[in-house]
Amino acid sequence: MRTIECNLPDINFYINVDEKDYNIVIEKINESIIPYEKNTTKKIEIEYIVNVYKFMTTLKLIEDNNGIIYDSFKKQKHKEVKIDDEYYYLVDTQEYIGNKIDNEHYRIIVKENNENSANWIVRIIRELYLREKEDRGYFFLHGTALEIDDKGIMLLGTSGSGKTTLAVKLLELNRRKKFLSNDRVFVDNNLKMDYFPQAVTYAMGTVKNNIRLDTYFKNNRILEKKKNLIYENAKNDIDCNTPLNEVKEIFDLTDMVARTKLDYIIYPRFDKEFKEIEVLEMTNSEKKKLLEITNFTPNDAESLRKPWIRKRLIEENEILENKRKLIKKIIKEVKIKKIKYGVNTKAEEILKCLKEE
Repeated sequence: MRTIECNLPDINFYINVDEKDYNIVIEKINESIIPYEKNTTKKIEIEYIVNVYKFMTTLKLIEDNNGIIYDSFKKQKHKEVKIDDEYYYLVDTQEYIGNKIDNEHYRIIVKENNENSANWIVRIIRELYLREKEDRGYFFLHGTALEIDDKGIMLLGTSGSGKTTLAVKLLELNRRKKFLSNDRVFVDNNLKMDYFPQAVTYAMGTVKNNIRLDTYFKNNRILEKKKNLIYENAKNDIDCNTPLNEVKEIFDLTDMVARTKLDYIIYPRFDKEFKEIEVLEMTNSEKKKLLEITNFTPNDAESLRKPWIRKRLIEENEILENKRKLIKKIIKEVKIKKIKYGVNTKAEEILKCLKEE
């Protein structure tokens, strides 16, 4: 048995795997975990069990007992069953079984070890990490986070607003940059941003309009491997996930970082026909509305759906009060700008807009 240690801000995960399963598991984990110096003794252990007999006997146990059905990720459903003070979770596709011993000890049971099975380890880490961060006063936002010139920047907006497209522009800058995470980021009341261990999703329209991404997708045949589609024929609205840690391989002078401060928020408005750059005025009321609709705590509308494997320890009314305080503080202390831009807008122009009062 080997142990893989994953240190994330405020919590450490220890994944116990059989020697024969190690290579696939470590490769999958390394795709989305940014190395971080341990800053807490808080830990969660997850045992990864690859055993057909164990899977089938546990499956029958779950099916023979009544339980609770949860709506979960991407219209999946999970069945929760309590047996002898332990909880078992079965995804409706029956790809894996989750077993909660207590809040610090979990098992994942699968029939065979492959990339898809190992991916459930990362999924469980994300679920547990999210609940732990929320209990520590962090909020889960629909944003992309990076750091340039020692300034933390969050690109905040709803789906299709142009967050990833703008992030790509900024990552092309010929200067040292740091990247946290794509599309999901944590923020606390001290205005710290922490990354979320999730793949980066690129739309093919963004990819084909960027030399580095275009080269990366072509040379590695990413779309063919992941979606069984021919890259050259793919429509612009097709999207594809890639490992988080490959951002630093694609873009020069880019490092991965797990935590930074929040100095700026950009609310991007992408228009491919737009040839200039424009900073649009935002009232405090508009800023408040933006922060409310892009804040997924406590009601996550788009990703992890329900807290099925780890319930929150903090009460919802306390979360809502802390959320109100956080939004008020962000509006007061963080520079928030709505920026309309187009295909030919230069990243330097974006940064110049941020610095202008």
